[in-house]
Amino acid sequence: MSKEQSGQELPPSDRLPQRISEGMIVYDSADELVGTVQVVYFGGASEEAIQRALHSEAGENDISNLPKDLGARLMTQGYVTVDGPDLTGANRYLRPEQIAGVFPEEIEGVVKDVVQLRVTRNELLNS
Repeated sequence: MSKEQSGQELPPSDRLPQRISEGMIVYDSADELVGTVQVVYFGGASEEAIQRALHSEAGENDISNLPKDLGARLMTQGYVTVDGPDLTGANRYLRPEQIAGVFPEEIEGVVKDVVQLRVTRNELLNS
């Protein structure tokens, strides 16, 4: 059942929907294309793993490049990284509360699951 069929707004979550997978298309709350899911991390990292990741040598698209409080939160709650135009740094990382859910959509005559956000592309770029 899609969000339109349910007739209600879904409550924010502190966990990622389990059906998200790499390669899914991501749309914002205005149904504008944001990009494609690159990485899904469901969270649950130990304190030791978080500290190791935050203090590791920074790579180009590494969590150690983010502010430490955001990096720790993402490792605990989970995140999705998205590849799309103008998405760089922290705004490539989707947090659980930014994701409305995974919904079926017909794309080129085939029904596929897509990720729908609670925020617009502009809100994502400015977060």
